[in-house]
Amino acid sequence: MTERHRIICGPRAVCVVPGLVPRLFLGLCLGCALLAAGCGGSSKREVKAAKQSVYNADFAVVFAAALEATRELYPSLDDSPGAGMIKTAWHQVQYANSQDDLANQRTIAQGQGMGRGMSPALAGTSMPTRLAYKRYFIRFDVSVVGGRPWRVKVVGHASEWEPGNALPNELHGPARPPWLEGRTDALTVAIHKRIRPYAIPAKEEVAEDKAEGALPKTDPKQWKSLPPPAAARLAQLKDAIVLRDYKALRAQLADDVVWSLGGAPGADTAMAMWQADPEALDALVRTIESCAAPEPKRVTCPGGEPTAGAWQLVLEPRGTEWKVASFVKAE
Repeated sequence: MTERHRIICGPRAVCVVPGLVPRLFLGLCLGCALLAAGCGGSSKREVKAAKQSVYNADFAVVFAAALEATRELYPSLDDSPGAGMIKTAWHQVQYANSQDDLANQRTIAQGQGMGRGMSPALAGTSMPTRLAYKRYFIRFDVSVVGGRPWRVKVVGHASEWEPGNALPNELHGPARPPWLEGRTDALTVAIHKRIRPYAIPAKEEVAEDKAEGALPKTDPKQWKSLPPPAAARLAQLKDAIVLRDYKALRAQLADDVVWSLGGAPGADTAMAMWQADPEALDALVRTIESCAAPEPKRVTCPGGEPTAGAWQLVLEPRGTEWKVASFVKAE
């Protein structure tokens, strides 16, 4: 008797394949993802058109379309219309331990299996326990840049968490997962589809953005009055926060960093609290714009005495390196 099985390849894409056992679903769904005609994924033509288009419309129209498309797929986000920026929170991805995630653009944050462990598609397989409990997360920086016609840039970031680790680690370079590009392209196409009537080909071919260098490196020379090693640390600190590179940020904290006037000092606790409250990290970026060195081995941002209700950052040497010694809100 011939059996027919439905293979879910995405929120709207389903392949029906005869005579297959459930254990083959995962591999066949990957095949659907790679063959857009079979499962309705974004074609190479769509991706190319989206990446090489600019939009001849008012900024408000382009930004609103980018915001709506991003929120539909990644609902937790922050938007800054004045800066033309949209930053999503970290969203846990589903099926990220396998490549079939290339075809699934939904996230666990949208109600698909949060806290339920392995997916039904993986049940009964011989997946190692360590991989079964590994978790992956994704976030995006979406920016509307230039002038009319506007360009929309989408930069994706991925991180992973393994059992036993206190915090997820952002993945860079060769460690970046293969599914990140597919998800980034899918969001780019989703935005493009909403404003396609305003799309025109870019006069010059748009170069591919490198995820590692999508944002400019901060120049330490902007802190001319500070010791050069301290200025270099501030630049590295700003880049780590903007890129949400938590591994790099942790390396810049003193082990006894003070993160709260009432809490016990500690770098790991500070990282956990700041990740849970992104407002603190945004405040840290703002504080380092104006710094002073009241003592040879002490830098405060902003300079002067702390103001009630305001954040202040303190850098001090620890061995041969400058480290974040304190970042607290004064009372």
